[in-house]
Amino acid sequence: MKKIALAFSLILATAFTVNAQEEDRLKPVEGNWGLSLNISGIINNIAVENNKDSLGQYNLVGRHYLKDNLVLRLGFGAAYLNNNQFNEDSVTIASGNRALQTVDSTTSRFDFKVSVGFEKHLGTTRRLDPYVGADLSIIRIGATNSTKDLSQTDVTGTLTERTTINQDGGAGFGLGAIAGFNYFLSKNLSLGVEFGYAYTYSKSGGDFSGNTRITPVSGTETTSSVFGKASNTETSIGATATGGIMLSFFF
Repeated sequence: MKKIALAFSLILATAFTVNAQEEDRLKPVEGNWGLSLNISGIINNIAVENNKDSLGQYNLVGRHYLKDNLVLRLGFGAAYLNNNQFNEDSVTIASGNRALQTVDSTTSRFDFKVSVGFEKHLGTTRRLDPYVGADLSIIRIGATNSTKDLSQTDVTGTLTERTTINQDGGAGFGLGAIAGFNYFLSKNLSLGVEFGYAYTYSKSGGDFSGNTRITPVSGTETTSSVFGKASNTETSIGATATGGIMLSFFF
C-alpha cells in the first residue's frame, strides 16, 4: 500500500508540475495563430492601426506558428479610393455674362495586396522573444477612372461639359529582411518592435484615354478624344514602413 501511495503521489506531483509549466508559459506554441496591430503617435496622439508591408501599404497581418520557434506570416489588404469634389461659384463666361458654374468631379481606384514571410524566433526567456525573418509583398495598383461634370447657367441657358479619363494601373513588389522582438505582458499578449530593410519596385500607369463632350446652349454638340501613354517607375533599397511598435494577440 505504501508503494502504491508513493507512486500515486509521484504521478500527481508530475501532473501538477507539467500543468504549472504549461500555465507559466507566456509565448505561443506550435499551432497557435496571432494578429498584430501597429501603435503609432506615441508622443502626440496614440492610434492603433493595421501593419504596413514593405511597400508602405496597410496590411492585416496574421501569424501561424509552424513550430514553437518558426512562424509563417501572412498579410492581406485592399484599398478603395473614391474622391469626390464639388464646387459652385459665379463666373464671367466668354459672352461677358455672369453665370452660375458648378463642377462635380470623381476619381476612383481599387488596390489589392498580399504578403508572405517567415520568422525565426530566438528567445529562450519567459517574456522576451527576439526574431529575424524575411518578407515578400506584392501589390496590384488598380486603374484610375476620373469623371468631371461642368455646367454653366446664365440668362441664355445652360452649357454642359463632361470629361472622362481612364488610366491604366500597375504593380509592385518588395523583398526584404525583418528583425524585431516581442515582450509578453501576459499569456499570448505582447508588445513589440519591428524593423524592416527591403528592395522595393513599383510601376504604375501605361495607356490612358480621355473623352470630352460639350453641349452648348445652342448649336451642335461636340466630342473630342485623346489617347496616350504615361507611366511612373520607382525603385528603392532601404528601411521600410514596417518599422513600428506592435501589439500582438495570439490564440
